[in-house]
Amino acid sequence: MTYKCFIVDDEPLAIDVIASYLAKLKKFEISGKYTDSLEAFADLKENPVDLIFLDIEMPELTGLEFIRSIKYKPEIIITTAYREFAVEGFELNILDYLVKPIEFERFMQALDKFLDKVTPKQIDAQEAESHIMVRADRKNVRVALDDILYIEGLKDYVRIILRDGEVLTKESIGHFASHLDKNSFLRIHKSFIAAKNKITAYTNYDVEIGNIELPIGRVYKEQFLKMMQ
Repeated sequence: MTYKCFIVDDEPLAIDVIASYLAKLKKFEISGKYTDSLEAFADLKENPVDLIFLDIEMPELTGLEFIRSIKYKPEIIITTAYREFAVEGFELNILDYLVKPIEFERFMQALDKFLDKVTPKQIDAQEAESHIMVRADRKNVRVALDDILYIEGLKDYVRIILRDGEVLTKESIGHFASHLDKNSFLRIHKSFIAAKNKITAYTNYDVEIGNIELPIGRVYKEQFLKMMQ
């Protein structure tokens, strides 16, 4: 898996240092480099990322103001020449606080912390058959397969609809489907996967799960009807 990153710093040389470090690592992709924090703020809405390297002292919108202002919060590593903002930074739930000049060894410690946080922990075989681990709300969330009603694909995200709520995770629906038992979860549409044992009624054109109706895509109709026989 590749993790997308923004680098936000009003000093181009500081951006170059972080970029050169990330270039040595296969798992990280730079999606944007910004000397203007307002531009980064606007782009984040259209281009969600997993990790932001963020300077504090910037004109117009400081790093701390940036963190307070964004609704969707990826993991954030502060990169700054000032030590005095560390407490306030950690109160805003940042992942790490790096003081410039940043040595590569210290940089790797921060990335190890990131990888440890986003990598699902192993579970035993019996539990693996009944649960999946997904990344949501900056946490690894265990979802019981029997609680899933259906799954909806939303561009780069998947919405898992449960008996008593929902979970949103950054994943393509095709990749997510590859982790599911094809006898228990049926792909019925390019945007929908239904839990077979939760289907209460169906026609050639739609599926009902309780009072919810989901469309059956033309490409998936034949296979779906065959699996329901």
